[in-house]
Amino acid sequence: MKPLMAVLACALALSGTAHCAESLLLSGTEWSRSASYSYVGTLTPLGGGSLGDGWMLRQWLDRLTYQYRGATSEISAEGYGFSPALGRQLPLGNSHVGIYGALRVSNTSLHPDDVSNADRGIRARFSIQADALTPIAGWAENQLIAQAEFGNGGYFARERLLFRVPGRHTMGPEVVFKGNAKYSARQFGLAFGGLALGKYVALTLRGGVSDQRGQSTIGYGSVELALTH
Repeated sequence: MKPLMAVLACALALSGTAHCAESLLLSGTEWSRSASYSYVGTLTPLGGGSLGDGWMLRQWLDRLTYQYRGATSEISAEGYGFSPALGRQLPLGNSHVGIYGALRVSNTSLHPDDVSNADRGIRARFSIQADALTPIAGWAENQLIAQAEFGNGGYFARERLLFRVPGRHTMGPEVVFKGNAKYSARQFGLAFGGLALGKYVALTLRGGVSDQRGQSTIGYGSVELALTH
């Protein structure tokens, strides 16, 4: 879950019971037979800012796995990364947008080894991210995330349209494009959010199908948590 999406989940889950606190703890995992992504992170306003309007400090730990076809065999990649980021959230017309710059330090192992993989070993690279949330007449929200990492061709883009359903929940379709110089994948699925676990924890469930270049079409599932504190 990206920062702006976590703010939305917090607002939906906690509206009427408590206000969103001044920082968020974010965690989640996504899994398919050929790839996975797990993370834990924090989003903290700086100075006199507040979530949704002001300067933000984001700290992010993650684990990424994927498979791709090498020159002679199938290669499995496993990478761990830490990404401190500085960003700005602000209202823009009817939308709320966020823009971040980050330095991602990662360590990627490959089995079998592939010296042509730009992520191999320990790397430090810059990345940028932009996201936008746009309400639609009070009954839906359009959510867009786009992220790029310099030096390895890494990218991630997600478009999601969530409709409000009874019980302060949301549900809607999503499409994801992600990859790097070695692999690319598309995902088509559904997200179900606004699930409150007590006063301070919001849960989002996602699932669908993933189509990765050189791999068969498979299913994916995801669990995302946002904890206010």
